[in-house]
Amino acid sequence: MNKIFIEAEDKTTPEYNFLKAFVVSHFPTKEIDFICVGGIGNLFNETNINQMSEAQTVGDQVLVLIDADTVAKGYGFVKRKADIDNNMRTFKISFPYFIYPNNQDDGEVETLMESSARRDLHPVFFDCFEDYEKCISGVKDKQGQPLYNTPNLKGKLHTYMNAQKLSSRSRRRLGAGDWLFSDTNYWDLDAVALQPLKDFFTTNLK
Repeated sequence: MNKIFIEAEDKTTPEYNFLKAFVVSHFPTKEIDFICVGGIGNLFNETNINQMSEAQTVGDQVLVLIDADTVAKGYGFVKRKADIDNNMRTFKISFPYFIYPNNQDDGEVETLMESSARRDLHPVFFDCFEDYEKCISGVKDKQGQPLYNTPNLKGKLHTYMNAQKLSSRSRRRLGAGDWLFSDTNYWDLDAVALQPLKDFFTTNLK
């Protein structure tokens, strides 16, 4: 059994559904249990450390997947990696971990999602949306500050899927964080940007 600890709040999130679709696509024979920790700040709390230790005691593989985030948000890859390594030493626990998007750059799981979106099939959506982002980010108030919030990556990708002509059944799935990641009309789980994550799983999944 592989126990994969992820930042997601629960299993109704895009992160969980993206990872589940990715693993099913590339590692269909592996036995996997995703454990949602509800944010990076909870990764090393007592409950999760105990779960990790118990899993390792019975021979399960423990893996951790987390966002690098950015320097602007107070982290970035270098600081995130140092933080994890320090916490593993402090709590005397060790596990393989992958820092989104590629174990070397700043970013987040949504960076991978965006990289796997089918721009080749939906170029008009992305061209129009990015024109919209540029337009509203250029509008300033009297103090010279942005007047509007620019959508983050999660908002952009949610809009991408909401813009699609979907059946009522498929549209209901969006509300549960299932953005149809296994549907090749919208996503490419073989995208080059996902190769580092695939390599990590290839090396570490039991």
